[in-house]
Amino acid sequence: MEKYLKQLRNKHLRKRKGKNPNYPIASWTQDDIFRDGTIGKSITIILRTVGCKYAYNTGGCTMCSYLMDSSPVEITSENIINQFNSVIDKYKKEIIENSKNYSIKLFTSGSFLDDFEVQKEGMEYIFKTIGELNIKEVAIESRCEYITEENLKLIRKYINNNNNNNINVEIGLGIETTNEEIRNNSIHKGVSNKDIENTIKLANNYNVGIKGYLLIKPLFITEKEAINDAIKSANQCIKLGVSRISFCPATIHKGSLMELIWQKNQYRPPFLYSIIEILKEVKSKNLDSLIMCDTSGIPSLRGSHNIKDCSCNFKIKELIEDFTITQDLSLLEEFNFNCNCKDYWKEYIKYEQKNIVPLGEL
Repeated sequence: MEKYLKQLRNKHLRKRKGKNPNYPIASWTQDDIFRDGTIGKSITIILRTVGCKYAYNTGGCTMCSYLMDSSPVEITSENIINQFNSVIDKYKKEIIENSKNYSIKLFTSGSFLDDFEVQKEGMEYIFKTIGELNIKEVAIESRCEYITEENLKLIRKYINNNNNNNINVEIGLGIETTNEEIRNNSIHKGVSNKDIENTIKLANNYNVGIKGYLLIKPLFITEKEAINDAIKSANQCIKLGVSRISFCPATIHKGSLMELIWQKNQYRPPFLYSIIEILKEVKSKNLDSLIMCDTSGIPSLRGSHNIKDCSCNFKIKELIEDFTITQDLSLLEEFNFNCNCKDYWKEYIKYEQKNIVPLGEL
């Protein structure tokens, strides 16, 4: 699979176009929920880097094509700092006036802690600036191999409890599933359960939270298996000590293996009713845990959806967004929007289970 994924990746990478290295890929603000359950504002910045090293070296994950947003030319620390400042300067006055109502999320579509993407000078500048802003939270993303003692010490050098900047730090980790067969064969993640367990323990030693990203419906499993796997994985991750769960319903990225199989009509993104089932089951068993769900891609045909153009698609998307912010389980328990989509979803699951050989008991 690795050889094929690298060939597929290289074919699409030739289509990349260079963009201004001093501006991020994207940035936005939104309402968000903090680790302590309070609600505030988050500023999300997707930094433009050279991209995920794992994707370059191995072809990457089967559902991901974020590497297409990366830069085909070198990105220096100065470029990274300019990208960061271009967003922070826009909101700096507002942040300073109401700092404990803000979080900053820094994503690279790869690993923020990998100096292949963000060199140490850029990391230090960003962490130092965030520490001085004294905001409520900061979130970054990284693969396990870069969440090291050295990098955690670097974070705590500038963002710690000794300078009265009691800032919650979280690192988003692509756990995807706790089923290693699915993670390595369906997703091609290249990470073991032991790697994940060790990373969570190490981060907790530095009072750094691990936000566990879980993929809903990887390739090569049925809808029912996807529901069961997501529920089981979330419960196991919570027991391991993640700071929150963030479900990511599969979305068809251009240039990915998932897109190729979807185009052959051999894969369908998850139903929205499946997501409701997962969220309701996990939250009911873990009332004190933060259970979130990304709604990007919903309800396009490339994202999670029920029947095409049905009015329930947008209503359920809004419900998921409301639940993610409020963590109000009653929203899910009292959800009673029935339409033909629900019957279709039930029959789809029955048909799959009857006609497709399952990957295995999950």
